[in-house]
Amino acid sequence: MISDQVLANAAIPSEREMPTTAGQIPYSSADVEVVGGRGEGLSCSLPPRLAKLAFPPIEGRAPIGLEMRQACAAHDFCYRHGAATYGYTQADCDFLLQEQAFRLCFFIERLENGAIDKAARSKCIRDARLVTFGVRLGGSDSFRSLSPETLPKGFYGQVSVDDDDVDDRASTYFEYDPYPVRSLSHAIFRIADAPDSGGAQTRRKSVYKFSMRPSGIFVSFASDAGELTLKAIIPGDPSYIVSAPLVIETQHGAHKEDWFVWWQRRGTSLTGGRILAIAPGRATEDDWKCLYLLGMPQIMRNGKEPCHAKSTAVTIAEVGDKERVDDPGFLQILPAHSSQVTFDTLRLMAILTRDCVVDGVAGPCIRNMAINTASGETIQPQASSRIIDQLSEEVPARPINETSHYRNFATRPFVLRPPTQGEPILAWTRRDAEYESTAFMRRIGNAGRTNQTYTGYSRGSVWLKSIDEADEPLFAIGRTGEQTLLVSLRRKGAQSAAGIEVLRWHLPDLRRDDRPPTPEIATEASSCDLGLDATWLARPPISFPSRTGGAIIFLSKVSKLEDGGFALQLAIFTIGADGRCAAAVRKGPIVPLKRLVPTTTSDDTKEEESFLNQKRIEFVRQTPILVGDLENDGQLDVIFPGAGLKPTVMNIATIDESLIAEMQTE
Repeated sequence: MISDQVLANAAIPSEREMPTTAGQIPYSSADVEVVGGRGEGLSCSLPPRLAKLAFPPIEGRAPIGLEMRQACAAHDFCYRHGAATYGYTQADCDFLLQEQAFRLCFFIERLENGAIDKAARSKCIRDARLVTFGVRLGGSDSFRSLSPETLPKGFYGQVSVDDDDVDDRASTYFEYDPYPVRSLSHAIFRIADAPDSGGAQTRRKSVYKFSMRPSGIFVSFASDAGELTLKAIIPGDPSYIVSAPLVIETQHGAHKEDWFVWWQRRGTSLTGGRILAIAPGRATEDDWKCLYLLGMPQIMRNGKEPCHAKSTAVTIAEVGDKERVDDPGFLQILPAHSSQVTFDTLRLMAILTRDCVVDGVAGPCIRNMAINTASGETIQPQASSRIIDQLSEEVPARPINETSHYRNFATRPFVLRPPTQGEPILAWTRRDAEYESTAFMRRIGNAGRTNQTYTGYSRGSVWLKSIDEADEPLFAIGRTGEQTLLVSLRRKGAQSAAGIEVLRWHLPDLRRDDRPPTPEIATEASSCDLGLDATWLARPPISFPSRTGGAIIFLSKVSKLEDGGFALQLAIFTIGADGRCAAAVRKGPIVPLKRLVPTTTSDDTKEEESFLNQKRIEFVRQTPILVGDLENDGQLDVIFPGAGLKPTVMNIATIDESLIAEMQTE
């Protein structure tokens, strides 16, 4: 009753669209994954007794933790990383939770014929209010602010923390929200082809910074480890949300090249939008200007603008079905080039957020898209593929109606690109009755058009056993090989001194059907004894593929120095293709924050230095670590992209994989 009264005027969306799925957004076209969530898991985090008291079980209804899991997962990311990444407050996170929960109600209470059970929906809306009211009342201890209080109120400027918990109660940078519309200003970083590379064989990379505002984007870059310089200003288009791009790899001429690709949506409640893309390695200044001008109606363009000249370095395309080309029915796109990239073609995948209709039959669908960047076509319809597997069986004369469709979107999907399978495969975990300890992994490939129908057939479903909610988010090793290993980095306990546990699940070989028995994959505790405390998970780890089929895992943290200052420290270890740690953890380098964030004052007092330390720590919390081969020389560069009085890309380590123990500080 109280929650209904307090939140009585909360806006209930009228559009029947799923909320967005939170999860890591890759910063380059390499097979790199960033693991957010601090190793604490993704769930609604309700103690069993409290859940039964506030949300008593009802026959035919799923537990509240399962119904609202997608909204709760996004809320967990927001509480842990929202302040440092997007400038979100606790109120921002809580009301985003409420909006997502309301959207889920349309799908939680859907009847078999697709209609909404209005009476049941009323209960779902009340439950959504109660979930929000609960976190508003009791969530303050869980929310990580940029500057958590470590001393009594009224005393500001003194950093009073021990060596191991500088960031344990603070927010840290992790890009998880594809449409951070509540943010007034934030920065996004990408690694892509350096400008004016001219098709050179070296194909060097640059670090790009996208300074995001609702009114538009400032794009700057650094061709080497050096100062970021302004590259372009992209004004906001009032018809679309301002968002950050993905980096997609294609083939152009004799060389591979990167593209920045935006899925520009018309709004958070409307799936209409368009693809906007540019190849930064070949793009001219006029091409960057065309990103804004190409989307305008012809009558609004100036006839003298260079956008009238054809350029193969910039493209715009609407990609829906032929009947609704501007509304394809999906919220988010994923990079999906196969093991062999395609000439002048952007490969993307998406799960549709509502049932699609293929040849008169409705059911859950995926979309496997190929956008031609050289054709000059601004309308490129892409067909949907109806999913056929255990949960969406192909029964003649009966429409497919997968129950509890909303359970597919709680965590971000993986795109698998095995070398012998041709088309990429979309894989994701779905949780049902035993959601707290079991997940059902679906692996769907696009079989193409057969019998006048586009169909996405299963490549073999898998039951993941003993996978707690605390084990997600997962990351994948070997996505481009024949076998894939799922890995979780998890805290062993709630305290700062708790260690890190490495868990793994070996996915079985891909199949061409989904006939039982369905393989059951048990959790394997890794032999890795990292000897690191859980504070190394506060800043998101980075998984980068190794040449041997495994992965190099990069960890970073802020530590206290003996002289009272603070430093950014790096640690690395490797996980082999078999899931075992192939090398012991190596620590280093240690980069003093004074070097990353210097000051011009030479005679600071002790109090002033304490204040500067606080500001340095906050700045580092708002900045990610990036890993990539910028020089195309086989060595991995570890980058801090915003150092110095003027924003500067700093190479803090260069790692030769064959001599991984010999990290050198630049």
